[in-house]
Amino acid sequence: MKKISIRYIIIVLATFLFSSTVKAWSEHPLMAYQVLSTIPELANQDPIAVKNLQTFLLEQEKELEKFFAQQELWLTNNLTYYPALPEHLRFKATGNPDDILERFFKAIRLNPDVKMKLYLHLLPFEEIGERKTVSPELLTTVKDVSALSNTNYVELFEGDMVSPFAVLYSANDEPDYGFDLGLFVDNNTPQGNEYGFGEQPFGDPNLEYGSQAPFHMGFYHEAKIVFFFGPFLKKTLPEMRINQFKALAEFAFASGNPYWGYRFMGWGMHYLGDLSMPYHSVALPGVSALKMIWTNIKAMLGFPKSKDNAVQIVSNRHSVLEEYQWQVLRAAYQGENMNHPLLAALRNPIDMIEYNKDFPRIIVAKESAGKAKRVDKTLKTCMPEQLVSDPAFETPGSAELEQVITLAKSEKGDEAIEKMDATLAELFRSYSMHLKSFYNAILN
Repeated sequence: MKKISIRYIIIVLATFLFSSTVKAWSEHPLMAYQVLSTIPELANQDPIAVKNLQTFLLEQEKELEKFFAQQELWLTNNLTYYPALPEHLRFKATGNPDDILERFFKAIRLNPDVKMKLYLHLLPFEEIGERKTVSPELLTTVKDVSALSNTNYVELFEGDMVSPFAVLYSANDEPDYGFDLGLFVDNNTPQGNEYGFGEQPFGDPNLEYGSQAPFHMGFYHEAKIVFFFGPFLKKTLPEMRINQFKALAEFAFASGNPYWGYRFMGWGMHYLGDLSMPYHSVALPGVSALKMIWTNIKAMLGFPKSKDNAVQIVSNRHSVLEEYQWQVLRAAYQGENMNHPLLAALRNPIDMIEYNKDFPRIIVAKESAGKAKRVDKTLKTCMPEQLVSDPAFETPGSAELEQVITLAKSEKGDEAIEKMDATLAELFRSYSMHLKSFYNAILN
């Protein structure tokens, strides 16, 4: 009875919770810019030439066939959970320019509808000038582009000379533009039927963004009892993406293609950064295994309120953390307040740890999971009660969420804001080290 009940509650929570909270940090470049600005050789580097992805792939087609064969062996031998690439998806050098993008997307099992626009993501203080802007609809496969509507994007063209620093921090946001959508069998897409990932292990397979969750969340440090009753939580894939894009970045640099070296690196940084978010490294922060059992027993007896409350509160707190982070950072940039504690934290990482293949799991996710309980408690005590502690209120998408800072100040006072910033700053200093270690592993 106990085994059935805890498995049921984990599955129910996973299905509903991971559907509305699959993003980690909002607008990654706001964070990555500060981290990468402290690398002198990057910030001061000469401009590099922009190159279309199709051009790069055609130039390196034969070498890429060998690269992908070696990469498949590495992923199979080094990752504890990696669904092997189906044989028919393996990259072959055919010389056909018409389908080379399709062959590439299939070889790395990316959403085949992704947009590979040449562009830069501008920070709030950057002027558009005479550059041509790019509509968000041309960057993402996601139907609702409201999350991108506050950002200015400018178009690049093949042959343009551009700052590698700008290419790198811009690319940090790109995996949230549809890379990992519709890749499972139960997503009812052509790629889901042929990519070999099987059924979606958690999240709602019928929601567009729900299918992204297993690629952007890594639950490596749950209690043994949670894994025993919820083994599907081990089926996470951020390590696959991080290692794919790290290897592609190294390949691009070695073949004399720095534009794609930096862009691939930025993609890998995105997934690494996602693991630094506690709500992406712990399935249910603030909900113990015993509480899962008890709430589900009550649900099975006809009293589902506790279960529903747990789902809503964790979802609400995740949304508040993400929204608060985004609003504070954008306000700091717009006010040119580069001494803000959060921006300062991003420029001052914790002590460096050298990157290795286990770094995402053993360093990043472990640090993040260790801080999850404290972060959850800080949200509970410092943020507006309705947004983080009222299970009858749905925070994601609410008008109140947009006023989170104003409401927090009026309800909890400036001291609560300072405490919230201090908690985020601790996360950001770790995030900073993670990105710099990844950068060093590729370029040094």
